[in-house]
Amino acid sequence: MYGYTLHFPAPIEAYLAMHRGVMEVVSEDGDVEGLLLHYAYPTDDGFDLVEVWESKDQLEAFNRDVFPKAMARAGLPSDGPMPQPVEFTPAVVMTPRAFSSDA
Repeated sequence: MYGYTLHFPAPIEAYLAMHRGVMEVVSEDGDVEGLLLHYAYPTDDGFDLVEVWESKDQLEAFNRDVFPKAMARAGLPSDGPMPQPVEFTPAVVMTPRAFSSDA
């Protein structure tokens, strides 16, 4: 497994637009292979994003094949610098059900 967290110095609304774009692309192109866990939350100066994937290769495929389309769909730039990930190796991941807030 491969996990990482990113901090974005942008409002949570930017994340919500990005998330909508990803969901639209995935609904058209099919499932995302290898994603085990994804969550985001607002912070005092932006938002944090945490993901766990079956492998880093699957994340890289998502970033190559899905993410640029989703950013274009959301009207957000995808060519700027990305925050540096803080990588980790998950010991256990348990996801009994999906939940999406109205945030």
